[in-house]
Amino acid sequence: MDQNNLHTLFFIDHILKNEQAQKIQQLANEYSAENAHIRDMAKEQADLFLSQLPISSYGEEKVKRLYFDGCFDLMHSGHFNALRQAKELCETLVVGVIKSDAIAKAKGPPIMTDEERLALASACKWVDEVVVQETYDPTIEQIDRHSCSHVAHGDDLVQTADGKDAYQPFKDAKRMKIFKRTEGISTTDIVGRMLLMTKEVMWEEKKVFQKQTIVEASNINQLDIDQASIEQTLNNKILNTTRRIMQFSNNKKPKSGDKIVYIDGSFDILHQGHVDVLRKAKEMGDFLYVGVYDNETINKIKGKNYPILNLQERVLNLLAIKYVDEVIMGVPYKVNEQLIKNFKIDLVVEGSCSQKTSEDPYELPIKLGIYKQIKAVNKQTADQLIERIVSNRLRFLEKYNSRKKKEINFFENHDYKVEEI
Repeated sequence: MDQNNLHTLFFIDHILKNEQAQKIQQLANEYSAENAHIRDMAKEQADLFLSQLPISSYGEEKVKRLYFDGCFDLMHSGHFNALRQAKELCETLVVGVIKSDAIAKAKGPPIMTDEERLALASACKWVDEVVVQETYDPTIEQIDRHSCSHVAHGDDLVQTADGKDAYQPFKDAKRMKIFKRTEGISTTDIVGRMLLMTKEVMWEEKKVFQKQTIVEASNINQLDIDQASIEQTLNNKILNTTRRIMQFSNNKKPKSGDKIVYIDGSFDILHQGHVDVLRKAKEMGDFLYVGVYDNETINKIKGKNYPILNLQERVLNLLAIKYVDEVIMGVPYKVNEQLIKNFKIDLVVEGSCSQKTSEDPYELPIKLGIYKQIKAVNKQTADQLIERIVSNRLRFLEKYNSRKKKEINFFENHDYKVEEI
């Protein structure tokens, strides 16, 4: 093996897995004494790569069964990233979805029902088992019933009603795993965006407010949204990296002979209706591409202040769903010949609840005989979720302002000691 070949092995570390790096490290150790300078360089490169991997991937043995609970209300990429990190710590991830009545007692009722939140958690590709959790805070007895050795939570650990650390019993028993909370997005932020949709809206790219009024009958324009909360939402938007996309990506492509299915849409505020239609679309073939409209296209279609989530956030959500093989970002609203040919699409499907303009986006696939509509069983939409907030606007406003202040305090005083997995 000459020096150039050895260099090639070590300068592809961005795609190497833990096992590969260790094998190369062993190779470096065994390299002949005659080429000591190459051996030392190789060992240094392998050691550097291994040191940059998350500790749970190489230095800490994964637990067999890990328990992680949550409300999973208006599920977003922060939830999914927490589930991804938790899965990195274990072989089997058991997820507890807290019941609505327990959430209501702890911090006010959720927006989504138990069934809707269970459907979203179950659809996540990093989740192995889903159970219903009766209480807001887990207990050692509960995780024992699910044969879990440890419980996991983000570094934004919660307190009980009497001000104690809710996870102290797990820490004392050395049955606690902590990962880094994902910054820049939360259910509280999304509720704030929904409230702002009816009063003031900020386009992500321009960072300016545009006044706009909708759902006038609700008089929601009179809502007093805390100005500090608005500014925090603007300043702390999620900052995604190519690494985050890679973490969520399946890194898959269709195999020879696969039937390739394509479905597109806004996929704004992931809900049970999306999960149902994606599952059915996947069942129609072997490989599912999901096309996602950009922000401007969605605004032209739906008006008002849509989308609620930006393109990056919506792409990450879809990549976390187990029925999705690959996501195509910023697709044209009208399915065209280039799209069909480039991705070798055999079937274009559409959910029956999708919103259209006067122009039929599926004119070409219909003409080619490769179009099929999926009849929606669950007809849930983002509009319906917004109406739930609007109909209980005062309650959600009070909850939003209170929780947003807590989030601001958390980020301002956080020590950032926990590294993301």
